[in-house]
Amino acid sequence: MPNIINQLNQQTVAFDLSDRDEITLTGRDRATFLHGFTTNDIKKLQPGMGCEAFVPTIKGKTLGHIFVFATEDRLLLDTVPGAAKVLLPHLDRYLITEDVQLKHTTAERSLFLIAGKTTEKSLIELCDDFNRLAMNHWKLIEHAELTGSIRKVNWLNEPAYQISVPIDNRQKLVSWLEQQQIPMSSPEDYELIRIASGFPMFGQDFSEENLAQEVDRTSQAISFTKGCYLGQEPIARIDALGHVNKLIRAFRCENAQSSIQPDQLKGANLIAEESTEAKVIGGITSAAHNQDASEILAIGWVRREFSEPKTELIVIIEGKMIPAQVR
Repeated sequence: MPNIINQLNQQTVAFDLSDRDEITLTGRDRATFLHGFTTNDIKKLQPGMGCEAFVPTIKGKTLGHIFVFATEDRLLLDTVPGAAKVLLPHLDRYLITEDVQLKHTTAERSLFLIAGKTTEKSLIELCDDFNRLAMNHWKLIEHAELTGSIRKVNWLNEPAYQISVPIDNRQKLVSWLEQQQIPMSSPEDYELIRIASGFPMFGQDFSEENLAQEVDRTSQAISFTKGCYLGQEPIARIDALGHVNKLIRAFRCENAQSSIQPDQLKGANLIAEESTEAKVIGGITSAAHNQDASEILAIGWVRREFSEPKTELIVIIEGKMIPAQVR
C-alpha cells in the first residue's frame, strides 16, 4: 500500500477526527462575546462563514487554537481533543449578564477530514457547488440520506474539507465513503500528513507558553483591525515591534540507516553547528517517519534567525548528530 503522502497525491482519503472537541455558543450576544476573547474578527462572520483564531491569555499567549463556524443561531468552535476542559471554564468565567450559552457538543456529532487530489471530484455528490467555498467557509450537505456540513480548511498541502454530521448520521456517512471507495486512514497516517504539511497542533507543538505570533499562523488567525479583546495589547505590541524571537517550523531530518525512531526525536534539541558545545537554538515537538524517503519529518521551534527554508541545522539525540533542514 502506498505511503499516505503518495496516496493523497493520487486520490481521496478520509480521516476520522471525531475526537476533536466542539464547543457551541448560542444566545443573541454570542458573536460580541466571543469577539472579545479571540484574535480574529468574529463579529463579521455571517452564516456560512468561518475563521481561524487563537484564544489568548491576557499576556498574549495561546490558551487555545480554534476554528469558528457561524450558523443562523450559533457559533461552532472546532479545536483539538481535550481543549474544552480549559476553554469552557475560561469563557464561562467572563459571562456576567450576556445572553450566551456555552455547551460542550463533541459527543453530538461525528467529524471527518476528507483530503487529497481528487477530493473535489469525490465530494460533488454531497454538495454540487462546495468547491466555490472560501477558506473556513461552509455549506450544508445536499444529500437525500445525509445531513450535516462541509467546511473548507487549509490544514494540509492537499485540498481538505471537514465533514461534520450528527452522531446518528455517522454510519450513513461511513457507508457513503465506502460506496465512493474513499478509504479510511489511520490516526498514525493523519499524524504523518499533518506533520508533512507543517500544521502545528495545540498541546503538542505549542501551548500556553507560546506567544500567538510564534505559531506563525498570524495571517490566518490574527486580525489587527478588529478592536479590543483580551490579550490584544501584547499581540499588537509584537506586531508594532516587528517580530517574535522564535517561530514554529517544519523540518526534514536525515535517517538513512533508519537508526532513529520518530518518538526519539520528540523533545530533542536543535543546534546550528556540529559541536557538543553548540548553543541550543530550537527543539522538536512532533515527528513521523516518511518511509518512502528514508527521512523523518518533524515540527518544532527554532530561533527566528535560523527559520528560513533550507536552513541547515543539526538534531542532537542520544549523543548522535542528525542533519536537518528547515522546510
